[in-house]
Amino acid sequence: MGCSLAYHLARGGRKVVVIDRGKIGQGATAACAGGIRAQFSTEVNIRIGMEAKRVLANFVGETGQSADFRQVGYLFLLTTDEERQRFADNVRLQRRLGLEDVVELAPAEARAMVPGLRTDDLSGATFCPSDGLAGPNEVTYGYANAARRLGAVILEDTPLDGFLTAGGSVRGIKTAASEIACADTVICAGPWSAPVGAMLGLTLPIEPSRRQVFVSEGFAGIGRRSPMTIDFHTSFYFHPEGEGVLFGMSDPATPPGDDTSVDWSFLDRITAVAERRWPPLLDARVKSAWAGLYENTPDFQPLIGPLQPGLWIAAGFSGHGFMMAPVIGRWLASWMTGTAPTADLGAFAPDRFATGTLQPERNVV
Repeated sequence: MGCSLAYHLARGGRKVVVIDRGKIGQGATAACAGGIRAQFSTEVNIRIGMEAKRVLANFVGETGQSADFRQVGYLFLLTTDEERQRFADNVRLQRRLGLEDVVELAPAEARAMVPGLRTDDLSGATFCPSDGLAGPNEVTYGYANAARRLGAVILEDTPLDGFLTAGGSVRGIKTAASEIACADTVICAGPWSAPVGAMLGLTLPIEPSRRQVFVSEGFAGIGRRSPMTIDFHTSFYFHPEGEGVLFGMSDPATPPGDDTSVDWSFLDRITAVAERRWPPLLDARVKSAWAGLYENTPDFQPLIGPLQPGLWIAAGFSGHGFMMAPVIGRWLASWMTGTAPTADLGAFAPDRFATGTLQPERNVV
């Protein structure tokens, strides 16, 4: 998110400095599964997903670097009648907004797309072939390198020590090495955004939540063009990764926190779900695993916009930050430089929990 915003601000003529306490792209971004989709439940998120796919399809022309964007599609598997009806309503909204290739499927049609899939208990499915996967490293460095060519400065291994303030306004930031004065400061700290805001006495409703990812050795049970497949009821998902398969599942019992250690016992719970939904996974041999962080808000929508004079935020994306970054970076840059964003960002207003104007996202994995 920070590198996308830096690129778009620099392209708009702003002088930009990015600070990162570590290496860019090595926080939550490095651990994400790389999904790109427009199958959301709210109008603004559907529009963002559609635009993100257009941007990533033309990423080389814009930044000079490939996004490794593979449009293998997203297949949502639905178990209950309530899920099927909700997704049917979503499909109608998605198609009305221009996502013409999204379709509803019968369980047998879903089974035909993924060899070995068990669908006897499903109520339906949806599929969008233009959804897919992109490379988190490729996209991050594509934006970072393009931003640098436009004059942006990126300071790595530079923790934030505090903010410069005067008269109720934020006037810049402090690090151990220097003070940087600026007209606008943006918090793009992902799962760590709440502690950053707390330096100014702000209470930001963003909680980190651990997600674990496993990757197998070479595995013949999945094709290279198999879709990102999500069993929505359990959140179990898998997609091709190299010659193997990448898979994971959320764990509602995990308390909020920034622990990114791998709990190998959780693999038993995933395989128990896989045995009922996609038994071929039981033949795969796991070669690696890692844990990353979602940055959840109560309505699973981000906080985007001004917090106070001189201070902005783009955080709390609840697992969707990577796929939204190509679009939000451009829209927020336009807003900050005096041009209205392409879409209404009211659903993301940082003060919405106080005003009660919520548009929660329901298609969250």
